[in-house]
Amino acid sequence: MSDKKTIAKTGLIGVINQVIFALLGFISRKLFIIYIGTDILGLSGTYTSVLSTLALADLGFDIAVTYALYKPLNEGDEKKINDIMTALRTIYNVVGSAFIAMSFLALPFLKFFITDMEFKNIYYLYFIMQALASASTYFFAYRRTLLVADKKEYVTKTVDTVGTFIFSILKILVLVVFKSYLLFVSCSVVQAFVTNIYIYLKCYKVYPFLRNKRKTDKAVVKELLDKIKDIALGKISGYVYGCTDMILISKIISTVVAGYYYNYLNVITIIKQLSANLVGPLAPFIGRSLDKDKDPVNQEKSFRMYTYVRYIVAVVLLVPTVVLIDLFIEIWLGKEFVMESIIVFLVCADLYISLVHSSLVDFMNGSGLFKYEKWISLAGAVVNLASSIYLAYTIGLPGVLTGTVIAQGLYWTCRSVVVYDKCFKSKKLFAMYWLRMLIYLAVFALCVFAGLKITSFITFDWNILTFVVRGIVCEVLCVAIVGVTFIPSNEHRVAVKWAVDKVKGKLGHGKA
Repeated sequence: MSDKKTIAKTGLIGVINQVIFALLGFISRKLFIIYIGTDILGLSGTYTSVLSTLALADLGFDIAVTYALYKPLNEGDEKKINDIMTALRTIYNVVGSAFIAMSFLALPFLKFFITDMEFKNIYYLYFIMQALASASTYFFAYRRTLLVADKKEYVTKTVDTVGTFIFSILKILVLVVFKSYLLFVSCSVVQAFVTNIYIYLKCYKVYPFLRNKRKTDKAVVKELLDKIKDIALGKISGYVYGCTDMILISKIISTVVAGYYYNYLNVITIIKQLSANLVGPLAPFIGRSLDKDKDPVNQEKSFRMYTYVRYIVAVVLLVPTVVLIDLFIEIWLGKEFVMESIIVFLVCADLYISLVHSSLVDFMNGSGLFKYEKWISLAGAVVNLASSIYLAYTIGLPGVLTGTVIAQGLYWTCRSVVVYDKCFKSKKLFAMYWLRMLIYLAVFALCVFAGLKITSFITFDWNILTFVVRGIVCEVLCVAIVGVTFIPSNEHRVAVKWAVDKVKGKLGHGKA
């Protein structure tokens, strides 16, 4: 299968998975609030963040292994691939055991993170159930890493799509019939084990040589551990950026408020996952191409194109989100669940920076620049945690989110310096990069402003119709503004040509 077809196939399956996940997820979340309550929703979100803390036990082995696999995959070195996967299995058996042990050790401290609600003994069992679902990844799903590095992520996404559909239906039935959170979370545990075990066994068919049992090569383990030294701080930083917000909100402000915020976070997470499904399949191709082509000029051209693609995805997904998310929450859960507008702007600002600047992250990972990432990550983690805690006590929930946005800006700046200095070796191109980023931001802001102003005049008696029409208007505005602004750019011309060629190819295939 060609690279373009693989990217398209992976992205399409990912989008289908995300649509199914979103639709069924919104239904189950609505029923969850009706039958279980917002307080347990906040509890679940807080537990997820606590478990993400414990998941730091893996410290980024997946990133190190993905990078280590690029070369043997390019060379077809099955022995080396098998050695790496055997080493990863050994490491993850230890990590998984440590994760389970730490989950039990964390039980006495759970009350500390819960405020404004009575803590019941059954909540300990809820936590352990969620921990078991997470633990399955370490013991069975580590082979996902090989599929991703080998540009076969569509295999895992297909399995996840089927699993999501079946178990989401089961969760909905459990909520309606039994009204039990314990059974609800049990479905998540079974889903995690079933899908992860299936992928584990599926890899034997895709890579028959994995059946050749090998002893763990200590040299390979040492090689991976050496890379982890530079990745570990990045993993910690990623946790601080992505998971501490819920814990801080629950502890400093209120677990119930955390539940309200969790509804918005759920929407933003779906947007983030949808964007990952659209552009994520490109990352393994970048890593393997960087291993083949060391020319900085060619690399910088690829980087510009990749950044533009990520920017287009950010505009298409985030402008309607800013404009419509409050209306969506009102339709979905009720007007009483709508939060202040500053929350929307902050979470979308965070996601915008993440989407656009992640091309830098992929190039750093693909180039193996882990030693620089650790210091960037350390600085970002300190700034994020310190500013979020201080601002949480000062201005409440918006303060927590502001601290996260500040840290994101720091990551963006520092990573751009490293990539343009170490990969592209050009101060002139670095200056041009930031000029483009300022233009990108201005155009994005224009799209948001136009969307808010124009759609404010669109109102129907039926809110769902208002939502749909406003969404269509937002997308038309985005296409028009971005198209007119970037017509002169080479990135835009390449993107348009690719799209036109794909359409022509489909029409030609249909005529044939």
